[in-house]
Amino acid sequence: MTTSERLADFAAGLRYDDLPPQVTREAKRLLLDTIGCGLGGHAVEKGQMAVAYARRMGGAPEATVLGMPGKLPAANAAFANGDLMNALDWNALLPPSHVPPYVMPGAMALAELEGRSGRDLITALVLGMEVAGRVGRSLGGLRATKGGYPLPVWGISSNQLGATAAAAHVLGLDAGKMLHALGLAAFHAPVPSHVKYNYTKEVGYAKFAPSGWMAQGGVTTATLAQMGYRGDTSFLETERGFWAMNAAPAWDEASVLDGIGSDWVFLNAAYKFWPTCGFYQSPLDALTALIDEHDIQPEEIDEIVYAIEQFASIPKYTTTEPNDHIEAAASGPYILSVAAHRIPRGPGWQARELLEHPGIRALMKKVRHEVNPRSETLRHQDIEVEGRPYLSHRPADVRIRARGQVFEKSLDFANWLSIGVEGCIPTDEGLAEKFRANAEGVLPPAQTEAVIDAVMSLEDVGDVSTMMEQLAAQELARVSA
Repeated sequence: MTTSERLADFAAGLRYDDLPPQVTREAKRLLLDTIGCGLGGHAVEKGQMAVAYARRMGGAPEATVLGMPGKLPAANAAFANGDLMNALDWNALLPPSHVPPYVMPGAMALAELEGRSGRDLITALVLGMEVAGRVGRSLGGLRATKGGYPLPVWGISSNQLGATAAAAHVLGLDAGKMLHALGLAAFHAPVPSHVKYNYTKEVGYAKFAPSGWMAQGGVTTATLAQMGYRGDTSFLETERGFWAMNAAPAWDEASVLDGIGSDWVFLNAAYKFWPTCGFYQSPLDALTALIDEHDIQPEEIDEIVYAIEQFASIPKYTTTEPNDHIEAAASGPYILSVAAHRIPRGPGWQARELLEHPGIRALMKKVRHEVNPRSETLRHQDIEVEGRPYLSHRPADVRIRARGQVFEKSLDFANWLSIGVEGCIPTDEGLAEKFRANAEGVLPPAQTEAVIDAVMSLEDVGDVSTMMEQLAAQELARVSA
């Protein structure tokens, strides 16, 4: 059997009883975190416009859009939820990079439509994240080169395979139709656009890859395969396979299947405590510790210097003129200025009101990046020496000049983000607290708590539609900073 065929066999045959407890637990934690980010996405234009578009398209009431009254066709709901979940750049990172907002929405929509159980949904989500991660890592790593820079061409197109695998599993496709679904997904996958995103300040709302489009594609591709629509059954193989279609320098074919079903790639999940790019998690930890310890007020600050990896020095990440919430989430000066103003951590961090805040705009001009030499040393150790699938070390040195003094703090790890580091892994209650922050102003408190309970005990839910209906709102949210 070919690698494509064996992957399809695994995808069609995976069952809930095959999943160890740590796998089901992490899937539920990732689902809670990702749904929460979707509710928070109502705070910014990307999320708002995705919902408005899906509503404009109309159609049969099949699936819930997070924080929206009523239902929409499953594909449209998947589109809206995918864009909502990725609107804030607050979702967890797992191999190959951003995965859950692309993989989860289609399976959620179809599970609701088909009346599947919580165990069915957990199995589909695990499958989708595992397929995306395994195929993605076989194409090369995001931080593969010196300085933390990406490959010349790199992207997360493998998420389309994951989204399709998850959706097809919900539909109960056998191995033959699963193979056609994955083969079709390989042709539906978008171009690898992540590096273009990295080097473009005014990149627009699609960001590093179109999450709503790919989530919708998972529903469409799986449904077409269910109907008998044929796909490329050798999509991974040959010198013109999926790796070549993505301009990868090589294909590590063995890594797609090695340990599959026992060594779970998606468990290498890096959660985000702060609503911004992964670059800034440890600098924000250090900065907020300094301003709290010394009671530093924003008007007292003469300069903030944050020393992190070299990749963060390119103009996109150092701009002091962000035009929208996507640019704001990528801007170190903006994000650190927001934190220095003690704005409560939440989806409002990227709202239009803060982008236009005079104090934040003034302080941005006093924030600058330096290259931290430890970043490359520890990146090399994590990626090239230890072969980790993602960075564990996130070194940051932060200096604040204020009151004629210099306040300094250095960290090697980022709270929540650093994988496998004791004390950095978020607790269930920590994730629930983040969910509440995202749900505020979108769902009533009692409804929020009901969703948290349902997700964290998803294996006991007989029909996913009961949980999804708890995620609907009586009216569209109006979230502000």
